[in-house]
Order: sequence, then structure tokens, then C-alpha cells
Amino acid sequence: MKRKTKRLLAKLLALVMVLSLCEITLGQSTPAKAAVTLHNPTTDSNGAATWDCIYFGNYYQSNSSTKEPIKWRVLSVNGNDAFLLADQNLDIQPYNNQPRADVTWATCALRTWLNETFLNNAFSKDEQNAIEKTLVVNENNLEYGTNGGVDTTDKVYLLSIAEASNSAYGFDSEFYEDSETRVAMNSIGEAGFWLLRSPGRYSASVALVNSVGYGYGYGGISTDTFSVRPALHLNLSSSSLWRYAGKVSSDGSVDLPTPSPTNTPAPVYSFRRGIDNN
Repeated sequence: MKRKTKRLLAKLLALVMVLSLCEITLGQSTPAKAAVTLHNPTTDSNGAATWDCIYFGNYYQSNSSTKEPIKWRVLSVNGNDAFLLADQNLDIQPYNNQPRADVTWATCALRTWLNETFLNNAFSKDEQNAIEKTLVVNENNLEYGTNGGVDTTDKVYLLSIAEASNSAYGFDSEFYEDSETRVAMNSIGEAGFWLLRSPGRYSASVALVNSVGYGYGYGGISTDTFSVRPALHLNLSSSSLWRYAGKVSSDGSVDLPTPSPTNTPAPVYSFRRGIDNN
């Protein structure tokens, strides 16, 4: 009995010695996302605007078979709410399908396309839940008095004339003027016309921006096909659904790519053998 007790004590002592020589280094079990602070746009003395950008969602851009991350410009940020505009034109669609029919944003085909087809193709269910429902105010055309229609509640929509000339969002405040702040490219680097939601001169027309950033309040016929540059409000608290995409400026002087992520190392367990206790 005494021999068994001594052997048991010897084994316990050996185990204690082994554990005392173990080196265990613990880290987080999952990589940590570096904290990102998004900022409102800035404009320099020459009128060039610079925007923070993020990636959120995926859509067909350079081809029709492979989705790519959508890059968005941050037009404004307030707490966890970010007002975003697509960095480039994402698709080509008619504003309305009926030939020369009177139409407003509330009744146009493009609103349905954005909040159904585009929403479901570009965003997962979790991403859709992170997009805030926005009360979209549809003002009359201030120059021609054309009816803007009723206000709507949308997840995805287009900018208005007022928003596309809001200096707080980084745009030139003069709508009827060429401005690099309103120029939008497509996936192959070509500038194009992009649609707004404000009515044009007639109820069958819609305001737009041309390839050099000049605003057309007179508008184009709503059945014509122009580029679509969506806007939305994102709840930033869903931080796992978006990532920082650097900065861009209207004059091309700033084009910072996405920084390399800094991850916290995964756990490392290293054991140093102790005494061989056979």
C-alpha cells in the first residue's frame, strides 16, 4: 500500500512539474476588425472634394457572371447612420417603361427595380436588414414647378437635384455647371449620364447629370435608358457587413486603396516538455 501511495505521489509531482514548465499564450479566437472612423466629405480651396469610401454588398459590374464588391462614397455620417452613394454607375435602366407617360418617383419603374431586383441581387438578407428605410422627400422641380409626387419610404433610391448640389455632401452647389464632383464612371472607366429622381421640365421627363457633371434640370424622357447610381442609408453598427475602402477625390489627387487589415493573432499554444516520467 505504501509503495502504491508513493508511486501516486511521484506521478502527481511529475504532473505538477510538467504543468509548471508549460507556456500557454492565449489570443483572441477570431481576428479583430480594426476600428474605422468614417468622416464627412471635405472640399479644398480649389473645389475638389474627398470622400471616405466603404465596400458593402456585391453586384455585377465588370461582367454579367461575377459579382464584385460595391464601393460607396460616404456623403454624410451621423453616429451609426451613413448616407451612401455608389462610387460608380452600377447599371443601365429606364426610369419608366411606359412611353412618354406622366410619372413621378413614387410611380416609376426604376424605384421598383431598385427596391426589388437590385436589392435582392446586391445584398444578402443580413445586409438588407442593415439598410435603413428612409423617408424620401420628393420635391417639385424648382425651376419648372413640375410635380415631384408624394414622399416615399425606400431602402434604395436616387439622389434629387437638391442632394446632387449639396456642398455638405461634397458636390458643387451650382447644379447647372460642369463639375468633377458629380462625374460618375462605369466599371471600365467611362463617364456617363446618371439619373436623379427629381422630375424634369415635363412629367414624362426626369432630371439627370451628364458625363462632365453638368446638371440637367430640364431632364430627359423617362423611357430613355441612362445609368443608375443608387443611394442608401446604412446602419454602421453591423460592422461585420462592410469594410473600409479608402478615399477618393473628385480631381483624382486622392485615391487611397483599402488599407491592409490588421488582425489580432489567433491563439498560439506552445508546450515545452518536462521530465520524462516513465
